[in-house]
Amino acid sequence: MQWETIFLDSALAITIIPNPQILSIELKNQVEDIWEEKRKLFPYLFNGRIFNVQELTSNLITGYWTEYKYVLAQTERPGLYSELAIRSLAVIGLIQCPQGFIIGKRTNKSVYLPGYWQSAPAGTVESRDRNDDIDLTQQLLAEANEELGLNTFHLTNPKIISATEHTNTHIIDVGILLKTELSFTEISELWKNNNNPEYDELCCCASYTDLPENTLPTTRFLVEHWSD
Repeated sequence: MQWETIFLDSALAITIIPNPQILSIELKNQVEDIWEEKRKLFPYLFNGRIFNVQELTSNLITGYWTEYKYVLAQTERPGLYSELAIRSLAVIGLIQCPQGFIIGKRTNKSVYLPGYWQSAPAGTVESRDRNDDIDLTQQLLAEANEELGLNTFHLTNPKIISATEHTNTHIIDVGILLKTELSFTEISELWKNNNNPEYDELCCCASYTDLPENTLPTTRFLVEHWSD
């Protein structure tokens, strides 16, 4: 897996524009069919508001809000990119604890990339409580609480460093480095007690060479470019 990555400036800005999508009835029906079929397999799916990137540079992300069902449809059928042009924005953290870097194995029931290892937490940038403002660090901290049971005070020194675009789905991961004083054992206990099904397993890697073979490129890049 080779995904394109760029470094991001510390002064990264996000501009939100009105949704410019004009979709045909035929395309909308196709998306609805994919959505309904996927919902039969994953009834918990929710059609929330997802941020779609129109332009990406090292210091600016421009995009608009769209519906998750369009993201899912393009993920299922990458050929729809020519019509939907979905580049959904996501955040992914790399947490360094005293023993190394925290990574999680995506559950085999995941809609996307089941069984792969990635740094945790991670998640799509979504409109929470119908709020249109975007704070990438706060999005990631919310994911850390939901997925791992970590609170904001557990995590320090958040640093946005990169954007990685998945080759087939065009998902764009914004990579954020963080630190914690919690040990891996303490993090594991919080994760188990939190009972979130996002990951089947957590592990701690002391260095890049310790990463499992099927670790996602975004995580590999973040570990490779970690700096204190």
